[in-house]
Amino acid sequence: MREAEDASGAGAPPALPRLLLIADGFASGRGEGPLAQTPERVRKLAAEAVATGVRWVMLRDHAADDAVFFRAAGRVVERLRDITPEVRIAVNRRPETARRLRADLHVGARGSALGVGSMVANALETAAVVGVSAHVPDEIAQAAASGASYALFSPVYRTSSHPEAAPAGLARLRAACEAAPEAFPVLALGGLTPSRVAECRAAGAHGIAVLSAILDAHRPARAVQGFLDAVSA
Repeated sequence: MREAEDASGAGAPPALPRLLLIADGFASGRGEGPLAQTPERVRKLAAEAVATGVRWVMLRDHAADDAVFFRAAGRVVERLRDITPEVRIAVNRRPETARRLRADLHVGARGSALGVGSMVANALETAAVVGVSAHVPDEIAQAAASGASYALFSPVYRTSSHPEAAPAGLARLRAACEAAPEAFPVLALGGLTPSRVAECRAAGAHGIAVLSAILDAHRPARAVQGFLDAVSA
């Protein structure tokens, strides 16, 4: 089943999907011990997700240096675009890679020496579509006012990838969505399952972003389909 897409919001990128898969560790691998995944495994899972119907993938790997990241990104972008040219690719925090691969750029507010507005302005010099990671409503309002295209708000629920982070909960997700202009898409991130999608959408989220719930799933294709069905409901 293909994911329903929404192109109705003025100022939003056309056909911005409601499900974003974060392909974390696609260049250097992810996890440790018996649950560790090779970068090839992460790339394979991303390809399978796109073949199943995902139309938005973020390439993220904080451990890889720029050269390794770029080489791996080039391979995976070619593979995903061969599956379907409709797939959106976002590159996390690597503006030169985003520019060279004609991809979207995603930046993070937390820990940045720049204010959100300056950070978005710099990113817009590289990519037409810029996303921002936000953790408080004010960061979303600033990102939207500065020209960002969307924001990820996290963590909504407790997440296995960042167990130390206190979950924001649905009330703060709602406040974050209300802080954004009407047409500005906010995606919920952190601890998402298909059964939690409806309450995030009811809180105002345009859609959701997923990492472990797909990459670590026993049956990844089934997990992808569950999310696609949930965001299309």
